[in-house]
Amino acid sequence: MRDAGDSTPEGPDLAFFRELYEAVSPDGADHWPVAAAKVLDMWRTQPTLTTDELARIQAPSLVMSGDDDLMTLEHTADLYRAVPGARLAVVPGASHLVPLEKAALVNGLIRDHLTQGEVETMLPVRRAHPRSG
Repeated sequence: MRDAGDSTPEGPDLAFFRELYEAVSPDGADHWPVAAAKVLDMWRTQPTLTTDELARIQAPSLVMSGDDDLMTLEHTADLYRAVPGARLAVVPGASHLVPLEKAALVNGLIRDHLTQGEVETMLPVRRAHPRSG
């Protein structure tokens, strides 16, 4: 699926998601069109965050994508650069469904992110402390 513009809840490009949803939905399989319509609307209209809004994020942030993601690497890098102190993970051999495709790796990356605290790299560039005077 490359573009949500032409997608419909019953379309073939959402069949994979429909099957996952129907298998676990507490609302039953018949609720799929409602859930899918909400997701499609979200894909088409969100997010609308500006760079200034991203720059105000203070929570530790991990920006993650697959190397074959729907989002371009440029967009992912821009997001990473916009969020102060963010960490970046581009997972090889993965698409936008990286949590499903590389679950163990993603879980490890998230666990490290949540438990590691402030990152200090050996050759800091982005995390280098500003030089005084």
